[in-house]
Amino acid sequence: MIFRQLYLVLLIMAFCQCHGNSNTVANREKLMSRVDTLEKVESVTGQFKSNNQVIQLSDAMEKLLFVLNKGDIYLPESGFFLHLSQVDAKRLGTAYILLIPLFPDRENLFFTYDQDFTFEIVPMPGMENCYYTKNVTFFNAHNKDKISSENDRYPATIFNQPTLKDTIEWSIFSDYRDLRHVPQWIDHLDNNQQVIVHYVGCAETTNGGYAIHDYRPTTVADLARKRLNDVSNQMESLGVPGAEASQHEWKTWLDKVISLNPKDQFSKGGAKVWTKTFQENTNGLFALDETKGKIIRLHPQPDYLNFKDQQLLSINPADNSIQVGKIASLQQPNAAEFVDFRVENGTLFSINKLFQWGQYSAEPSNEKTTFYKERASKKLLPMVRDMIIDHTYMTPEHSYILYHKDRTVNYEILCINSRTGTIIAQKTVDRLLAEAHIAKGTIEYLPFATMNNTSPDFPLLFKLNEVIYHLSLNAKLIPVETVKLPANLPWHPSYLSADKRSFYFDKTDNELLFYPIGQKESIPSIKLQDHLFDRYIMLPDGDNFRFFYEYGDTFTHGIKTVLINGSTFRQEGEAELVYSYVPLETESSDNTPNNLRAFKIGKKWIVTFMLEQKLIVAEI
Repeated sequence: MIFRQLYLVLLIMAFCQCHGNSNTVANREKLMSRVDTLEKVESVTGQFKSNNQVIQLSDAMEKLLFVLNKGDIYLPESGFFLHLSQVDAKRLGTAYILLIPLFPDRENLFFTYDQDFTFEIVPMPGMENCYYTKNVTFFNAHNKDKISSENDRYPATIFNQPTLKDTIEWSIFSDYRDLRHVPQWIDHLDNNQQVIVHYVGCAETTNGGYAIHDYRPTTVADLARKRLNDVSNQMESLGVPGAEASQHEWKTWLDKVISLNPKDQFSKGGAKVWTKTFQENTNGLFALDETKGKIIRLHPQPDYLNFKDQQLLSINPADNSIQVGKIASLQQPNAAEFVDFRVENGTLFSINKLFQWGQYSAEPSNEKTTFYKERASKKLLPMVRDMIIDHTYMTPEHSYILYHKDRTVNYEILCINSRTGTIIAQKTVDRLLAEAHIAKGTIEYLPFATMNNTSPDFPLLFKLNEVIYHLSLNAKLIPVETVKLPANLPWHPSYLSADKRSFYFDKTDNELLFYPIGQKESIPSIKLQDHLFDRYIMLPDGDNFRFFYEYGDTFTHGIKTVLINGSTFRQEGEAELVYSYVPLETESSDNTPNNLRAFKIGKKWIVTFMLEQKLIVAEI
């Protein structure tokens, strides 16, 4: 996380120096934009700085570089920031570039600070201000000293006429990242001529350790097989041949891989995309204002100083805008610690952690930033100390709150009028179980299911005496449905109720699983072609369902969607791309999509999520 923040700071500084502060935000977003696979080589001079951190490259970046360099590459592990000379900074429009070396840094070149070095660089497709260099020899521009990073890896005759006079240093050859000369190694898979491999070991004696030198005749074919085994381990997602594959199989595979056009992988699909960049990557609460056709994103802690640029956001698909609003102020202490809210014709109805119901609407103003003023509030519990809200569920008419006292298992449920905050019903869960004719026992509550506001009733999921139950409660907190669910129900399911059909669902690897409620027939699973991650949602789409999910493939990462038939629960057509990008760094929760939400407005779907510090909105 530290190097990510420094990385952004460096880019901001760079862009500010070259373009001025007015263009800072626009330029800060460049690393995931333009696609250009044409290899344009140019020369730049710059310095490495001691306060620059390295970027750990993602697996996707490694595969992309392998393909771009036709399988002849030293596989990079990191990218380094190069502070450009004034001339090159002006020419490239940035003071810093991210430089990816395609060779081993055996001379600690990239940790030699405050000295001028000259590189030949090639732009990285799919992003700006990111380049790779294939140089194996550099020149110190300060004193013209030659710096070599080759270290004489192989004798000159290894791929020509190898003999036992040729010696290969195992310590260098065993570098699994050294995938250079893969085409030549494939050509020599059947070469039984021998060379000498030099091994160095250590043995411990009473007088201390000493080196043992071992010289073994080894066929070039064995070395080739070892090198191609490294390729298999590193390029598995490219459908690499098996360990004992023939020379023909390897040649066929390499020809197919190096003929790939990465540009085809970077398509943004048919979605219209607009974005807004913030100071921090945070999650927000979302609600659709159906009357105004807008999506409101409310930050749970709008009073927190660092989140002031994203207290309340209004996403308007009509003009592709993301407008910033404010709701926190000293005069409105209740506008804090939000756990849920909904919007109706511009008015917000909310619930916070202090069991305060609130009503807010926009204050008339000529300012660009809209302030939402508290119009009404109600305290829902006389005593809230040590009370913890476990889950809330808000519909246009009713709002449900499941809560318990800290360090106890005494759970209660509260139902209020969503528009007035008036309490309709309040019951303990023990009383609910008695009314549902469920025998008392030790309750193990499952984590609440992810729900969509499609049911007027509140679904309660729990485990009692090793049996999993689903209860649906009406506004008076009376059980209207009690169902025993399969024991294999996952620990973190999602819940959907639409058109009198209710079910839980979850995914395992790339398979979407369904668990029907109150229906005798099972629902078949759906196997998707993509590799799925843990961020996904499903919503009603007319008589069908729309499934949005985070995917990852060889070169890209992003969001896709599929249509699921509401009658047969089978996938309709191919998956549709919503948004894709080339992941620069090793994937983590900080640099992959999160807070995924989707809303249907008219005939269009609006999909929104956070990617690093950027809120991305796509319309499909």
